[in-house]
Amino acid sequence: MKRFTHIFFRPLLLLFIIACIVLLPLVKPGLIVTEDADWMVIRLTAFYQSFVDGQFPVRFLSRLNHNYGYPVSNFLYPGFLYIGSILRLFKLPYSGIIEIILGSSVIGSTFFLFLWLRKFFSRFPSFIGACSYVVSPYLLYDIYKRGSVGEVMASSVAIILMWCIESGAVWIIPPITALLLISHNILALFFTVFLVGYMFLRGKYKAVIPFVIGIMITSFFWIPALLERSFVRFDSVQIANPSQFMAISQTLLFWSFPLLLPLVLFLKKIHTRFDKEFLFFGAVMTMVAVGSSAVGMVFWNMPFFVRFVQFPYRLLSIVFIVGPWLLAFLISQLKESKRIWVGILCVAILFVGNIPLLSSVRSVVREEGFYTTNEGSTTVQDEYMPKWVKVKINMRANDKLVLFSGKGSITDMQSSTKKIDATLNLEDDSIIQFNTIFYPGWGATLDGYPIELSYDNSMGVMRVSVPKGSHRVSFEFRETAFRYISDILSSFGIIVYGAYLLILLSNNVKRRASLWI
Repeated sequence: MKRFTHIFFRPLLLLFIIACIVLLPLVKPGLIVTEDADWMVIRLTAFYQSFVDGQFPVRFLSRLNHNYGYPVSNFLYPGFLYIGSILRLFKLPYSGIIEIILGSSVIGSTFFLFLWLRKFFSRFPSFIGACSYVVSPYLLYDIYKRGSVGEVMASSVAIILMWCIESGAVWIIPPITALLLISHNILALFFTVFLVGYMFLRGKYKAVIPFVIGIMITSFFWIPALLERSFVRFDSVQIANPSQFMAISQTLLFWSFPLLLPLVLFLKKIHTRFDKEFLFFGAVMTMVAVGSSAVGMVFWNMPFFVRFVQFPYRLLSIVFIVGPWLLAFLISQLKESKRIWVGILCVAILFVGNIPLLSSVRSVVREEGFYTTNEGSTTVQDEYMPKWVKVKINMRANDKLVLFSGKGSITDMQSSTKKIDATLNLEDDSIIQFNTIFYPGWGATLDGYPIELSYDNSMGVMRVSVPKGSHRVSFEFRETAFRYISDILSSFGIIVYGAYLLILLSNNVKRRASLWI
């Protein structure tokens, strides 16, 4: 126990203190002012409303888009939204939840990064590598300028997975992998490719099956997100012009140059027991450096990068893992007398580059109602709006259910984010309009029987024809048959994970029993 404390406790304590200093702006009253922070909180409030109304998985956020709703959470990383909704059950403030997720992601990943690096290097190089992550220019830019909760969370989960794979903690890989895949769409793809390469590089083949189980567990999200993309505008709009963000990307890359220093070792013919790892991480770092600078601008003319990656600096997320390893490797190659000074200098340079950003962070205090009543779309170009919506909606309707044509009254209306029903007293054959945008999963019943609904109108809202008389009409959002199959695959993945744990436990018991024989 004393040996464990001596090896790990002091560096971890120092890393915790450094992380707390860097994260200090998060503890100020209010919410940090960033490009996306407000939208993240607003989306969380709408997600939570649907979550507590019993929609699971949550796909359609009825309050957003001026109370007409749209399926943004069917496509856009819901990981922090599920975690945030669980935290909200404990009455935590919405804005505080976002900052808790950001802060805990950084602190947790810093600890696991150090523990992962310790599998390769001694304490000091590992400590410097973990420090370089905490003060990484892109990490702090992601937190304090962009407010990208999904990216920070995805990077943190990927780091934890690296430790799980390297340490042989295969039993926890499935849920961590599942969390990665719902943390951020494009980073999940990047890190999945990277992690698979790492597993085979290190010969960690036992991690492959639990990794696949984790992918299966998230079938409920990624299968509909991929195959239902044809329903929305995503493929027909350009969310960002990569060339407009290249200057920022190059600036962040420049201030990260201490993490690029180990690449000079390519020029030397060094031989260590980590030759293949150095070549792997060095090659990845080189590709990232090229892709996030003007040198790789040719790639940013390709549809995949323009449509999915969108921002050149997003590639720098891989540096959160590759950079600390390379820096720790460089420190480990130096003589004992030089390690401390070179390590401290590299971390200091990284930190200095962040001073302008850290000194400009400000927070704003708002009433919670600002977030819980905001009905914006929370996306840049309404890219997840169904294609059949032809006009942009700019204001909410006075009522959810209205008589589009005919005479009569609508009474005894009861509604939630996934269902609305009402009593109709109609003097003529009429058309009832439900002021919510149609998306597969919505259906209608009249007096308990399914009725055909139409959404062939410029707003894409739902309408049903109802004969005169007294009726009970209901509109409800449910899983489609296709999504239901995806949900079953996820459920099957959880069952397989349970069986996998039992097999691991059984093997462990047998192994221990054999030691006593």
